[in-house]
Amino acid sequence: MKTYDAVIIGGGHNGLTAACYLARAGFDVCVLERYHIVGGAAISEEIEGAPGHIASSGSYVLSLASRRILDELDVWEHGVELIPRTPKSFSPLPDGSSIVYWEDDAQFLDEIRHFSEADARAYPHYDALVERACQIMDRFILRQPPSFAEFAAAFDQPGDERVFKLMVLGSVADIAEYFFESDIMQGSTCALGLIGTFRGPRDAGTGYVKLYHSMGMATGKRGHWGYVRGAMGSVTQALASVARLNGVEIRTGVEVERVIVEDGVATGVATASGEEFRGKVVLSNADPQRTYLSLVDRSELPQEYVRDIEAIQITSPVMKINLAVDELPRYTALADRGYELGQQGGVHIAPSIDYLQRAYEDARNGRPSDYPFFSVHAQSAVDPTLAPDGKHTISIFTQYFPYELADSTWDERRDEIAKHALARFAEYAPNLSGAVIGMQALAPPDIEARFGLTGGHIFQGELVPEQAFDLRPVPGSKTYEGPIRGLSLCGSGAWPGGCVMGAPGHNAAHEAIANLAAGRHG
Repeated sequence: MKTYDAVIIGGGHNGLTAACYLARAGFDVCVLERYHIVGGAAISEEIEGAPGHIASSGSYVLSLASRRILDELDVWEHGVELIPRTPKSFSPLPDGSSIVYWEDDAQFLDEIRHFSEADARAYPHYDALVERACQIMDRFILRQPPSFAEFAAAFDQPGDERVFKLMVLGSVADIAEYFFESDIMQGSTCALGLIGTFRGPRDAGTGYVKLYHSMGMATGKRGHWGYVRGAMGSVTQALASVARLNGVEIRTGVEVERVIVEDGVATGVATASGEEFRGKVVLSNADPQRTYLSLVDRSELPQEYVRDIEAIQITSPVMKINLAVDELPRYTALADRGYELGQQGGVHIAPSIDYLQRAYEDARNGRPSDYPFFSVHAQSAVDPTLAPDGKHTISIFTQYFPYELADSTWDERRDEIAKHALARFAEYAPNLSGAVIGMQALAPPDIEARFGLTGGHIFQGELVPEQAFDLRPVPGSKTYEGPIRGLSLCGSGAWPGGCVMGAPGHNAAHEAIANLAAGRHG
């Protein structure tokens, strides 16, 4: 039986990022992935029943991945190619009007003026407030978890009190209504504060969710999101290539069943097939609840720690629908402007704050949203590698959909609920109804089963202030190592959080490197 310096549970992007850094530091690393290929929720796969149609099964666009990590690991030489989106996005309204989010600020301000001159005047001030909050966040991402007090103290310039109130403590509706008067600007401002979050736009903490989703620089431009040629699996395949080049052993089809703990110290893992992989340190890319409540015997943990792990808010509101289609959506609102304006970038259907609040309240009461929030991407319009000639692949990220339905089960209603969501989407693009060749619908329990994400939560727990900083995953988390010596989290459930980012893997790896170098293990 071989003993490694580090055994990593899970071959998602954070686990692979951690493996790369550990191996580059000269350590012997093994990654164990339960699926037949690495990637976790950042994976490219063919849609079942639709040959040649490749979907980003889980995550679908890139922004938050640190440029420093991407550059240091040289993923560009291993197949990562970003595709810009022009225009960035498009939002239609039920009355047939719409707004196009252009890359060029002057063009975008002209779009806003069609709805409100006051909103156009306010937009630069709104943009400056978001940028200030992002600049402060930049200081804390690639490091061990800061305390909330340390983070708050960084808002130390004139006017920062308002930035902190809106972008950290407030709701995303507070931000939207502070700056804008038109429904479309208020609704679209709210969208990034709700992605993956089981809260409504008027709930406190969603301002921080918006800040989190606004700070990315992977494309080289703040807050801009891009496609990755070949879909999101290109990122994780590149990381796997870098890892192997540095000597990492990657084993797929290997499900970890248990973390081996001896005298309070993690010494390796045992698999479902009965194998053991010994390591001086163990890093888990699994979520905190799966790691500490399933892979570790609870008797090894302080009771208070177990209670804190159990208290993590980790229930998903998300359904992901991947479509193979005969043609791209043709949005009624673009009939006179050009359908391509709604096909090459993202599409948000978030007509107003009240619309989004109603969608949330449906799910909070156990019902699938009648009128859901949508984030739609037809990457094949600019990346022909994802579909056969003349065909297309569409990613539909939609919420709110409860993990547990009040009146039935997902197995009974999955198809019906997914088709209802598509029918609502087709109210904006009627041609979609007859264009579907194949469909993959992943409800919250399906996301949990497919990707190993407890509660189906795409961020391994809500990305709200009370689950951030040294409160993530539980209060007092000043390092990535929990109460069991040698066992660390390296996934999205640790600081700073979710999305295809790599920071948790980077930070946990550097902490483990320091511990291994100092002999503080085992």
